[in-house]
This record gives sequence, structure tokens and C-alpha cells, in this order.
Amino acid sequence: MIRNCFLPAAALMIGCAFGADDAMFPFVPSYDAPMNVVNMSHLLDAPAGSHGRIRVKDGHFVNDQGRVRLHATNLTGPANFPSHEEAERLAARLARFGINCVRLHYFDSSYGTFMLPAEQGIFTDKTGELRRLDPKQRDRQDYLIAQFKKRGIYVDINLHVARTLDASDGFEPGTPWANKGVDQFDPRVIAAEKAYARELLSHVNPYTGLSYLKDPVVAIVELNNEDALWNQYLRGGIDQLGKPYAKEFQRQWNDWLRKKYGNDERMRAAWRVKTQPLGDEMIQEGSFEENVVPDGSRWILDLERTKASAASQNGSLRITVEKKSSDRFFPKLYRRVSVKKNVPYTVSFRIRQAEGEPGEVGFAVADRGKGWESLGIHTVLKPTKNWTKRKFTFYAAKDCQQAEIQFTRFEVGAYEIDDLSFRTGNEPENLSTLSAEKGEVAIVKTKDSVVPEMKRDFYRFVMDTEHAYWTGMRDYLQKELGLEAPVSATQLDYSPPHLQAEMDFVDNHAYWCHPSVRKDWSIRNKAMVNARGGCILGLAGQRVAGKPYTVSEYNHPYPIYYGAEGQPMLRAYGALQGWDGVFEYSYNNRQNAEPDHNEYFFSMAARTDVLAHFPACAAMYLRGDVKESATRIVANLPLEEYFERLVKANKVSQGITTATDGKLSAELGLVHSVAVDVTGQTPRTTDNIPPPGKIIASDTGEIVWNNDIDGAGVWTVDTPNTKIFSGFPKGRVFNLSGVKLAVGETKLGWATVSLTSHDATGFGGDGKPARILLTATGLSHNGGAKFVAKGKEAIFASEWGNGKTVNEGIPATVTLPAPTAKTSCWALDERGERKAKVPVTADADGHAVIAIGPTWQTVWYEINVEG
Repeated sequence: MIRNCFLPAAALMIGCAFGADDAMFPFVPSYDAPMNVVNMSHLLDAPAGSHGRIRVKDGHFVNDQGRVRLHATNLTGPANFPSHEEAERLAARLARFGINCVRLHYFDSSYGTFMLPAEQGIFTDKTGELRRLDPKQRDRQDYLIAQFKKRGIYVDINLHVARTLDASDGFEPGTPWANKGVDQFDPRVIAAEKAYARELLSHVNPYTGLSYLKDPVVAIVELNNEDALWNQYLRGGIDQLGKPYAKEFQRQWNDWLRKKYGNDERMRAAWRVKTQPLGDEMIQEGSFEENVVPDGSRWILDLERTKASAASQNGSLRITVEKKSSDRFFPKLYRRVSVKKNVPYTVSFRIRQAEGEPGEVGFAVADRGKGWESLGIHTVLKPTKNWTKRKFTFYAAKDCQQAEIQFTRFEVGAYEIDDLSFRTGNEPENLSTLSAEKGEVAIVKTKDSVVPEMKRDFYRFVMDTEHAYWTGMRDYLQKELGLEAPVSATQLDYSPPHLQAEMDFVDNHAYWCHPSVRKDWSIRNKAMVNARGGCILGLAGQRVAGKPYTVSEYNHPYPIYYGAEGQPMLRAYGALQGWDGVFEYSYNNRQNAEPDHNEYFFSMAARTDVLAHFPACAAMYLRGDVKESATRIVANLPLEEYFERLVKANKVSQGITTATDGKLSAELGLVHSVAVDVTGQTPRTTDNIPPPGKIIASDTGEIVWNNDIDGAGVWTVDTPNTKIFSGFPKGRVFNLSGVKLAVGETKLGWATVSLTSHDATGFGGDGKPARILLTATGLSHNGGAKFVAKGKEAIFASEWGNGKTVNEGIPATVTLPAPTAKTSCWALDERGERKAKVPVTADADGHAVIAIGPTWQTVWYEINVEG
């Protein structure tokens, strides 16, 4: 999930000086797990499953002792196959940080990127031969899972992520990558998925003596990662199917029509909607015979750091793109129009690409008022040197005075548009000869303009096809194979929530400032604390009421300077919302289990600024230091209402704001527990609940998101046993229920500081003994890394750096409500062991004052308060 980001000038200056500042010191949490103040393994129930299998009850995960929360991470690709010795150390290290579940991800294929060499997955990689499960890889994974179980760490098994059936498996080409979408309707692909699931899950782990069907270490199973027929269809993937797959999909579509209508006559009668004659032309200048240039009002050219121009020339509108931005922004051309809900409109034009390499142009009629929302047309054009006429008919999804006809994603070159027309009315095609009985009704492609009832039927067919796949695979695993673990389908935003609600639990993904993952990558660089909720709003607002909810991928990817804020925010709001699992993505993406620097955007193994705060994350979420909201706000979204919106807007995602037509603000997810009821049984919201102000406090009073100073956001957690500050202090002193924090000058003017009472005995204010872990992080990056600005909003590594991760020492003063005489403090080394005593002074009231800073060359401090 990408948001607009801003790179402060100060950060740009720092970026040019990486490696030249002695305030940066090497520090990576060790790969062993000594029992000290950093170790949170006491929060885990070992062995995993010792209190019975995880199951679903009353909309949550439970075991024999009650509610279960999964404080989790991912292993991606080859990271699933460490050596036995590495597996032992890995399990101990993860347990040390309170991680009680690992998502085993992307192991069904080899894995590699432009930055990481390809490494083998669980299948043999012998070109031209039928691929089998590799016994050596399987042994390594078996041993890893056994070590996890021993330490109290569950696993989440992903079945289909990246495996692509091809000639080696006896399959023809012609599907999207990893057979996505096709795997939900083609019987041969589905059969192959079932065979793999049987072989993988029925296997008995020799180190535990149990199959994965029965072993309680398997907490949950996901059927298909980021893969849905709906997602592939709406993005155009199904339009390009190879012949055998297209033929099979059309056969099923015609079978569906025959089952619904019985014969062609009834089908044709249903599709003969009344024609509404075309109204007056709404774009009078659409012939471009007169001078037309973007004026920022009626015609808008959005450059977004590109270099382009648009003007009428020789009777057409010519768009010339000289340069697109290095961070994948494209020029966009908009023509504003006005539309009315449920009124049919016909838009037509001619287009060609006069110069440049062949590419794609996005086309939509949409609303950019609050984000971006399709009003009925959203597709991709592939213009050629020759003029091509395109015509689309749609029913507007809502009233919109500032709607826009949008041409987007222009590559470098020259494009011409002519005869642009926009009118009310429709011109249905002649359907009198179509025959489902003969199998002749073609698939409705995303670019096709068809009568509304035909489109509704096709969308119902897609819905039914997906439903049959998800429920069929779930039943196969649980009823035929005997799998005892709860099962999810895929992620929200890929498939309708009503279909996902058919499963045992519902999952979601989000990323703050996701990088452009390619050789000329760049990444936007912004602190989410300045974005009033950022990714949290969408994650909270999309939750499906009555179902366990997990976020199995979340990250502020490296090298964002502000990465430390992400996981504490996810854990704190996950606890407030009552979510059932929150997963960092990813702990590691390589078989190298113990790197000393960041090897990829998403890996956490050597990301000190993120990993160092995981003890606090475990305390907030797994221990339950952050209380769950007692107030639940639920938006009602019955299936038929949702389906009509899907037909008109071509968008599967939903949330409390869309479900209530704007009556509920997404920012309520920072205050209360929120969800969407897809059963349609919740009373409809009739009154607007006012959105929060600049200071947004949770209804528990424990979490505060403060944007009262623009560009200097502050986020705090204040509970009896965990305190967190993240943001831009600006000289302010923060009082967190008796614990005072003042952060000094830092490289970014920003820091993240967490304090966790290891044994949940508070912070010394009531005479009880306390052992406290103080963590302070700021700028953190690979040794030798050099980052440069790409415009005002992005950075790129001119040198990625392969030296050990270096970190900024944060100057800060912490005042505890404990007597100075009873308080002591130590700077800790990478193992969490004491290396130097830090002075403790007294304030005017005799309370302990501890000053930390770069001198101590650490991100961790231990504070002891005697009882």
C-alpha cells in the first residue's frame, strides 16, 4: 500500500553523509538467546499446542485456555530451509523476541530477485523433468518446524504462492504468473493443487511423529496467497488467457447460463434492456478542431515529476511525454465531467500512439475526491500506430460533480486522441443470435461494453466460480484429508469480503511506502506518524465482523528511515481492535539465516531499528498490555448492495467508509474497534459519528496519535507495563503516566523509544521491583550505504552497503516514578547483556533520571528498580 511521502531536507543532507559520522555504531541483536531482560520467551506456551489445538470460537482463535493471539513473522522462500544447527538458533532467537508463530511463505517455488540469487524451494529444480518434492529440503523444513514447536512457536502454512504449472508438469502456457486466477476454475490445475496439498500435509514429520494434518503446531493454513479470480479478472489477466484455458472458462460460463435460464430465449429476453437514446454531447471540444490546452480546471495534465505536454494539433489532442519519473510516476490527462448515479453513459474516442515503444494506457471514468474510485469504467488500452476507436457504456456508480475521464500511465512517446464523446444513454448490442446452448457466449472481457444484465450475470458467474473453489478446497482439506487447522482463502482487496467470510478466518496485507521492486528501484520515504493513521485505517476498516482476523504481511520496508514505527503501531492497534494475528513481513528471504546487514527490502533478520522493539511489541500484543476496545462500530454491507457496487465500480475492496457512503470516517479505527458486517444483519448506521480531531486517542486512553503540529506527528502508547514514543519531539516533554521522556536532537528530528516492564511489575512507582528494557532507535542502515534523493519524495541507494548494520545513538532523558537510590541502569550489548553502568541522577522530587545517548553505543538499556 503506497502513500505519498516526503523526504525532509535534513534527511537529504544526512543521506549524503552516510558512513562519515562517528555517532553511527554497528549493532545487530545477536543470534543466540541468553535469558536476560531482552528475552520474552516466557510469554510463549512451549511446546506449541500444549494447551490444545488452535480453533475458532465466537469469532476468534482459541485453545483450551482461551483466546490466542499470533505475534508473528514470515520466512520467505529459501529461508524455510536452514541447516539443522541454524534452525535451532533461529527458533531460539524468534522465541527470544516473543514471536509465537511463523508464516511459512513462498516455499512452493524457487525464490530470487534482482538483488538475491535464486534459491531452490521444496520442489526439485530439474529443467524438463516432472518436479517432485525434494527430500533434503523437506527434511530441513521438518526439523525447523520441530524446533519451532519445541520453543512454543506455531506455523502458518501457505499452500499456493508461486508454483507455476508448466510444460515440466504437463501444462500448456497461457496463464498469468503462478497460474493465478486460472487455478480457481481449471479442473486440471485444481487437481494438481489438491495433489500437492495431500502430499505436503499428510506427510509425517519424523521429528514430531505427527502429520501436518494433525499436528497442533500448524495453527492455520492459507489456500492461496494474493490470488483470486476476481483480482485477475479486474486487472485484465483473464482477458489474455491461452486457448485451452479460455476455452474451459467459456465452457463453464455457458454452462452457468444454461443452468440459470434453461434456454437461449429466456437468456436473450433477460438481456434485452430498454435502450435510452443518446443525449446531447457533453464534450463540445472533443473534435479538437479548436485550441485545447490543460487549464487545471476542465482539462488537467498531472505531471507528477514527469516532463510532458498536451495541446490540440492538426485536429486531435496530442500528448507528448519526454520523461517519466524515476520512481514510476506517469503523466495523467483528465477531462472533468458530471455524472448522476444509475444513469447510463456512453464514452467513445479514437486513440493512437504516434511515437515511442508500444505500451499501455490506462483509461477510466473515476472520482479522485477522496482517494480514487472508479465510477464504472476502469481498463487498459493498448494503442498502436493506427487509429483505433473505443466505446464504453456504463451506469454511474454515484453522483459526482467532479468526475473525470482519465487517460493515464503514458510512457515516453507521443499519443493522439480524437473524437472524444461523452453522452447520457446507451446503445446495447444485438444479442438476438447469442446462444449459450451452443456454448457461443464469449467471456465478458474487462474492456468489453455489454448490456448491464449481461455484465451482472457474468459477475455472478465469477462470484459463484470463486465461491466453489474456496469452499471446495477448504472442504477437501478438512473433510477429505482430515486437516484440523482453521483455513483462510486469500487476502481482502483480492476477493470479495463475502467470499472470504465463508472461510474459518479472514486475512489482509498492507505495506507503507512499498518500493518499486526492480533494478532501478526507489522508495518513498515518509514517517507514517505524519499521515493520520496511514495503513492502519484500511486494515481496521476492512475487518469482517464475526471472523478471526489476521494481517499476515506488514512492513515499512528498508531503507525507509522511519521503519521502527511500523511494527509497534501494528501491534498496538491490533490489540486495540482485537485482531487475532499480526505478522511482520519478512524475517528473512534467504537461506543465510544469520546476516549482519540488510540484504533485501523486506528482511528483518539484521534490521536493528525494527527488531530491537519486538520485546515491546510482544508485551503490547501477546501479553495484552494494550487493552482491547470495549466499543465495536460495525457497518452493514449486505451482499446484494455490495454486488451492485462491484458491478458499477469494478472494485472488490470495502470498508466502514464505503459501506456507509461516507457516514463513518476511517479514522474511527484509531479510536474504537471497527468492522464490516457482510451478513447484512447489523442495523444500518443513520447518524454520522464525528471524525476525530488532530489529536486522536483510543477509547481506552492508552494510544494517542497527535498531529497538532503539521509535519511533526507524535504517537504514544501509555499502559501500566509498556510505554512507547515514536515521532518528532520538537523539544516537547512527554509524560506517560508518571514516566517522563524528553528526546534530544537526532539526525532526522525523529526517534522511536520503547520501555517495557519485563515481568509486568510496572515502572517503580508503587514500591514494587521492576526490570525494564529501554530501547531507543533512530536512523539505521547498512554499513557503507549511500542514499541519494530522487526528487523530493524518494530515495535510492547509490551504494546498498554490505557492512554490518549501523545505528544512531539517541540522546534522551527518562524520568521514572522510582527513588533514585533504588534505581540502576546498564547499557547492553548485542546479546542483551550488561556492558557498562549508566549514571542515575535525581530530579527535584527525588525521582530517578536516566540520560542516554551516543556515548553508550547501544540501542538497549536495562533499568532495575529495587522493591
